[in-house]
Amino acid sequence: MITRCGFKAFLTHVTPPFREGLGVGSLPSLWGRGWGWGLLFSLPFWGGLGWGFPLSAQQLHRYNPNFGLSAEHFCDTISIDVEDDLILVPVQIDDKVYRFCLDTGSSQGMVYANSNIPDLVPLGNIISRDANNHVDTVQVIQLPPFTLPTNSSQLTISGYVASLMPRHSISDKYDAIIGFDLFNRGICAKIDKQRGLLILTDEKKLFRAEEKVGYTLRYKLKWFVPYLYVSPFVRHTDEALFDTGAPLFYTMSRESFDEHLASDLANLHKNLGSGIERQVEGRAEGHLTLGGFGLEKKDEVVFLHLDRLKWGDFAFTDLHTITTQGASKIGAKLLDFGSVIINPFRKHITFQPYPAAVPSSGEEGLGVVANPSFATEGKGLGVVAKPSPSGELEGGSSSLPTGEGQGGAPSSVRVGNKQFSVAFVPYKGQAVVGLIWEGSPPYKAGMRQGDVILQIDQRPITSFADFQRFGFIKGERHRFRLRDEQGIEKIVECIIKE
Repeated sequence: MITRCGFKAFLTHVTPPFREGLGVGSLPSLWGRGWGWGLLFSLPFWGGLGWGFPLSAQQLHRYNPNFGLSAEHFCDTISIDVEDDLILVPVQIDDKVYRFCLDTGSSQGMVYANSNIPDLVPLGNIISRDANNHVDTVQVIQLPPFTLPTNSSQLTISGYVASLMPRHSISDKYDAIIGFDLFNRGICAKIDKQRGLLILTDEKKLFRAEEKVGYTLRYKLKWFVPYLYVSPFVRHTDEALFDTGAPLFYTMSRESFDEHLASDLANLHKNLGSGIERQVEGRAEGHLTLGGFGLEKKDEVVFLHLDRLKWGDFAFTDLHTITTQGASKIGAKLLDFGSVIINPFRKHITFQPYPAAVPSSGEEGLGVVANPSFATEGKGLGVVAKPSPSGELEGGSSSLPTGEGQGGAPSSVRVGNKQFSVAFVPYKGQAVVGLIWEGSPPYKAGMRQGDVILQIDQRPITSFADFQRFGFIKGERHRFRLRDEQGIEKIVECIIKE
């Protein structure tokens, strides 16, 4: 029997390693633009403390962002590419141009073992623990000097240190990763995805005026990467990693979610509950994240539909998200709605909403609410909203914050994204359904957790790499031949890209 479905899913890439400390990190995830298929990858943190491994002090390499810069008192603009929500920066080494992924979730750079980048100099080893608590030893290398082509001249970076990782099979869109050490070095930046620009400067006060009209959060460094506090529920805050290598807008730590839910249920009798349970759309068990050293353990994932997520005084409304085993994260989708300024001297990250966003049915980014006198509820019906004593808007369980913010900037935006549906992961060399939500169209069509992909449109899929290379076409229905955990084969037809 042939079953049919149309659904939204994701393609994840990998979030590179954090370095140093006892933490758990995550690789950049390759979630496809639009709505691809997906799996979520997490790269390792870096540890320099030994972890009981038989390495000498001379063999262990410590975190050090003091790489060389060819200029002082500079302000340069670099044209960037954005693919699958990844920020790709062109760099030149000798006469060849490469693309480096700018990943704020990685404390330091990363290069893959089979990279074509020449003249890598070994520096030693570090002990690294990935997002799934798997530990291994990783080699550290120094890249040759590389140049960033700018609007005025060229900025050359020398002595840049990176980890040397096995080649991931998730993306061939970039050759290496630039981590948050770029900013820990004392460089301020503005990332403007809408205009495709990255502005870099070593002048401390260059963006000061712009910061005053944006929404600024202070971050703290943990394992040399930036963590800040956002509010997913009324009267609740969540510590989240600002990670441009993560493709989704926001993911919540499962541990953090459980704490929020327990606290909320305990306050119900005081009429102080935030309605967290009401924002749960479903739960499912499976594998979502592939760490730098292996697949995560099977665990329950919670599917959430948040009324709003607050970044300071700015609200992102109507937001679907999921829980993960790793840290909570604010990902690259944030840049669909505004530019971001990073100021390492004050440890500030400032969000500046774009003046307007074009509505696009079924996709994230359904428009900035600039000046309405009401909040939207249900299917677009206007309801009068009034502030509660806590500062949140009242007027129904799904009221959305609206109005103007600092400097006349909009104070909210509707995200309106679709719920995550299915994740595909590599397992024993094959592409497998790692996680699927019971409320999703693919599940209703017959796809199940553990199904192995054998064919797509009669094309054999013998490895996860084959699956990645398959050219899914937007709006086209694809025919999957699957084998379930009992060894029974079945056919499912699905639209992967809508």
